[in-house]
This record gives sequence, structure tokens and C-alpha cells, in this order.
Amino acid sequence: MLKRYAVITIVIVVFLQWKISHGQSIRISYGGTSGYNVPIWVTHDAGLFSKHGVKAELVLISGAAPGMQAVLANEIHFANTSGSAPINARLQGAEVVIIATSYDLVPYGFIVHKDIQSPADLKGKIVAVSRLGGVTELAVRVTLEKFGLSAKDVTLIQAGPDAQRIAALLSGKVAATVIAPPGLFAAISRGLKLMVDLTDLGIKYPTSVMFITRSYGEQNRATVKKFLMAFTEGLHLYAQKSDFAIQVMKKYTSIDDPEVLSKSHDYFVKKTLLFPITDPAALRNGFPLGKPITRKVEEFYDNSVLQELKSEGFVEKTAKLYK
Repeated sequence: MLKRYAVITIVIVVFLQWKISHGQSIRISYGGTSGYNVPIWVTHDAGLFSKHGVKAELVLISGAAPGMQAVLANEIHFANTSGSAPINARLQGAEVVIIATSYDLVPYGFIVHKDIQSPADLKGKIVAVSRLGGVTELAVRVTLEKFGLSAKDVTLIQAGPDAQRIAALLSGKVAATVIAPPGLFAAISRGLKLMVDLTDLGIKYPTSVMFITRSYGEQNRATVKKFLMAFTEGLHLYAQKSDFAIQVMKKYTSIDDPEVLSKSHDYFVKKTLLFPITDPAALRNGFPLGKPITRKVEEFYDNSVLQELKSEGFVEKTAKLYK
């Protein structure tokens, strides 16, 4: 009788372990419709999370603060966002950590109203950014420096997502803003002028990262590993299956113009990291502007799971699969 109960107990334990490992549900947030979000959409819509043993739900959360609150409340398990959000949260004491980076350049175009003919015309004008202190402000400051100006020569305002900033620019309420594709190409198609493409400058910045709470990573390392396996494969699929990637982009952005979608894909894919290892040099540029930081950059990211996947041969195997 005791042996029978022992066998039953073992079967139950094994079943529960199988269920946990094969039925783990995760929620993943993304912050907008810029082109650097496409790889996570592709990974989800291609069924790669299911392939690697997790049930995933994608959630759009606009704004760094609501997104961070959701992660800290464990309502969101993985967040795809600009690196400035987890960096600022970590500086304020939140136990969050970046586990992957898929795009680490500044991917913005500086676009202006039709009345702006030269950089000098920007003096005294209003320039819109999505969020003060984030990557769009950095992009504007870098552009102004390139023009021989500074942030003191303009008025910076926080104006929200791409669509709102484009509308403000078209109406003349602001003189300039920075937009990433596909919004950039949509804005140009509506008559707005591109003054400079910041990607050409090669400025390192953690534009698109994945972050989690440290406690979630410690308690669910196997799930984190499966997530990164799926995401790494998704990056390769995104790079190699352009038709599928463009259809997914169309679905999530509601942009119907084939030329805009194609240009956006071409713009991002050539600089997207297929092995999403985090570069500390890019993270340093994500630290708050104008504030001295004494913390070590290593506190903000953890490449250990990705390095484990590489040492196990998964990364090389995936690259060969999508050649």
C-alpha cells in the first residue's frame, strides 16, 4: 500500500512539474508602435513562445510610468521598452534588470514644419519630445548640437506618442520633433521635412530592451530562458522573413502604405541585434541627462541567460536554421 501511494505521489509531482514548465503563462508589454517593437510582435505572432514552452500575451502600455507599475506589481512579467525606463527605476531603488537588447542605436529622424528652412529658424521655437528625460529628448539634444545650437535655444515640451507629435507638427503648434519609423516615413509622406537621420551618426543608446524584476528572474529562471530562446529565434525570423515581418507590422501599427512599411523594415533590420546581448556602452548613454551617476553600469543588466544559451549552442543553431 505504501509503495502504491509513493508511486502516485511521484506521478503527481512529475505531472505538476511538467505542467508548470509547459504551461507557464507570461504577459509581455510593449510601449508603442515604433519599428523597433516589431521583433517582439513577430515572435508572438509566429507562435515561437508556444514553441519554446510558454503561453504569452502581448499588452500595449503607453507611458513609462504605467508600464513600470505593471511590472513591479507582477501584472507584466517581461517589458519591451526603452532602456531609460528600467535605468531610472533602478536608480530610484526598484529591483529591475535588463536581460536583452535588440536595438542599441538612436533610430530617429529630426523632422520639421514646412516653414523651417534652416537650423537657425529653430531658435525660439517649440520642439516636441515624447517624454522629457527619455531617448527622444536625447535625440533632440544631439541634433541641436549637430546644428550648432543647444536646448536653451528652443523650448522642449512633452507631447506624447508619435501620432500626437505629428499632428502638432502639421498644425504648426510645434516646429520640430523626432520620430522613428514607421511614423517617420508616414510623416514625410504627409509633407513634413527630414533634416537629419540620427541613425547615420551611430550614437549608441538602449532604444529597445527587455527587462524583468530581479525576483521574477530568480524564481523563474527556466521561464526567462525559454522567453529568450523564443525572442532570439524571433529576431532571426524577423530578419530573414521580411514579408511576414511587414504583415505583422501592418497589423500592429494599422499602417496600410506598403512603401512606408517596407522602408521601415529595411531601416531597422540592418541594425537590429540578432543576438540581443546588452552592451554596457549603450546603457551608459541611457543614464539621466545632466545628472552625475556613480553607480556601476553592471548593476543594470544581466547577460547570463543569453551567455548560457550561446555556450549551449542554441544561438549558433538558430542562426543556421534561418540562413
